[in-house]
Amino acid sequence: MQMMKKPRTVLVITAVILLGMLLGSYAARQEPTVPVTAARAECRPIYNSVTASGTVESAHSYTFTARQNAVAGKVSCATGETVRAGQPLWQLSPTEDLRWTADMVRSAAAALIGETDSEAIETALSGAPATVYAPADCTLTAVPSEGQPIQAGLAYAQAIDLEAVRLRVNIAEAFIADVQAGQRANITVSATGGVYAGRVESVAPVARQAVSLTGGSGAVTVSAVLRIVGADESLRPGYSASAKIFVDEKESAVILPYEAIRQEGREEFAYVIGENGRVSRRAVTTGYALSQAVEVTSGIAPGELVVLEAAGELADGVPVEVRR
Repeated sequence: MQMMKKPRTVLVITAVILLGMLLGSYAARQEPTVPVTAARAECRPIYNSVTASGTVESAHSYTFTARQNAVAGKVSCATGETVRAGQPLWQLSPTEDLRWTADMVRSAAAALIGETDSEAIETALSGAPATVYAPADCTLTAVPSEGQPIQAGLAYAQAIDLEAVRLRVNIAEAFIADVQAGQRANITVSATGGVYAGRVESVAPVARQAVSLTGGSGAVTVSAVLRIVGADESLRPGYSASAKIFVDEKESAVILPYEAIRQEGREEFAYVIGENGRVSRRAVTTGYALSQAVEVTSGIAPGELVVLEAAGELADGVPVEVRR
């Protein structure tokens, strides 16, 4: 019995050795994997925006003028006062002799400050003094002083409606082609820090170029007016504010980190990891550049696993090992 066990022991040892040799040979033939980090393509809404700064103003203002040369008589109101529609404000008397003082010039200049789209309130004089009345419920921002000469056709007083305000911004000419009426916006007011919803009401048909005090040419901008939604009493005409105008929005865009996109000449591509653990090179097309990611408009589907960084050379069919 003991002599029969010995050959069996030799056979077992031999089998173990052969098995080990076979496993070692198999392992030697296995391809080495390349360690990589990876991320899955996400699908989420994105937007592109244009930011511009400007000034809060009254949505409705009134500029007072006289059809003939005149002199202001009794003034029954003051700058900053809120008046009711039909309330008497001041009297005007026609005159042919206009004599200006420095104070009168400063007072008249104050009435000229404001936008040119104000509603003109013109007073016609027929030889006798005429009383000027408030055209609507409004707040007076500039009023004449008693005895002030009034030049025919020139603004001498102004009023605004504080109940309705809007934002006028200046947009750089490089971005104006993207801005159009109806686009929504977020408006941030510098003085209060308040944030309001807004919408573009109109875009000026012409551009204008700023001129410096030294005569040099400044930036070319186009004016746009935004309606402020939910404006409250804390908003005052003259406050500075900025608007982020959403010029393009996509409900479902494919997003990848910047590291996933590679470039060779003019071609953009990415390495996609398949279910078999091997990568395939995929041509891609990118869209909007975001703060930490980029939109992929073609080549990658949501949920696909894409290589970010690799610890070795990659090519079609190379096996990889995803590491955290």
